[in-house]
Amino acid sequence: MRRANLSLVAALLFTAFASPAAVAQGNANADVCAASDEGPVTPEQRIGACDALIKAAKNAPKDLASALINRGSAYWTLDKMKRAYADFDRAIALDPGNGRAFRERANAFRSDGKLDRALADATEAVRLGPKDATAFDIRGNVLNDKREYDRAIEDYTQALRLDPQFSMAFRDRGAAFYFKKDYARAIKDYDEAIKINPRSDRAYSNRAAAHEKLGEIDKAIADDSEAIKLDSNVPEYFDNRGLSYAKNGEYDRAIIDFTQAVRLAPQAKFFTNRGNAWQSKGDLDRAIADYTKAIDVDPTDADAWNNRGAAWRGKGDLDRAMADYREALRINPKFDTAAENLEALRLLRAKARK
Repeated sequence: MRRANLSLVAALLFTAFASPAAVAQGNANADVCAASDEGPVTPEQRIGACDALIKAAKNAPKDLASALINRGSAYWTLDKMKRAYADFDRAIALDPGNGRAFRERANAFRSDGKLDRALADATEAVRLGPKDATAFDIRGNVLNDKREYDRAIEDYTQALRLDPQFSMAFRDRGAAFYFKKDYARAIKDYDEAIKINPRSDRAYSNRAAAHEKLGEIDKAIADDSEAIKLDSNVPEYFDNRGLSYAKNGEYDRAIIDFTQAVRLAPQAKFFTNRGNAWQSKGDLDRAIADYTKAIDVDPTDADAWNNRGAAWRGKGDLDRAMADYREALRINPKFDTAAENLEALRLLRAKARK
């Protein structure tokens, strides 16, 4: 519990005489500054509120550190990493016993791919806050990224011991089980995450992926559909459902979903997946058009080159097919499918010459 020093007591006595409007504004800024990423408050609004608190807390180091952590988290949400690190570093300098500062900086290091530094900070957060479920969850995420799945599961499990209603920890542990290819246990954890927070679109999407791995395509489609209902602005949800429709042979539905994914974010993989659906329907010209768009977006997309080669072969244009297979292998020399396709064409041509 924080001890009140003389300067803080004086400040509190002074604020007792402040106008109700000033007190209300201070409380409002505190609420907005501390708002979560998933709430209705925008990161820009959070930063503005935190700015006001930071100016007001110059003589209260711990309050200042708290506002800096919140502002750093908002900067992190906006991918303004330099400013985020500056705030986290300053908060730690002001209050080195603040586990949340290390926890949030660990999150930033993790998103930057600096996993060793993230692990060091997350471990310090756990040391400073052994009852902080979120600290264990964040360290679990770092370990998950490092592919140390058993250690990650231990941390998620500890987070759940501390907070049995921690929906995100169930979801994250489910992801670790998924990466361990224990899809049944992953689904159980996603079930729990959804039970606690039925509006978690990511939990539905993750559970869909696990169902798909078990060959439960209809269940995967149902979960992807629920994720889309909850957040229709995530292109991957449409792409995932499109892939499941394609596995079911429902190519027209798949194409509709891939088209929506492309509208939201014209990524190469979405064009490639739609091209695959067109090719499965026998519409080779549209397939080639989509593979070409994928290559325009990402010339290193070996799948697009290989699959366009297959479409050219289907049209009888063996020269273009061979050229595309070769390019796929140049990009990825270990691409066995492209190598097999190229060898098959060479054999076909050799037989034709005899």
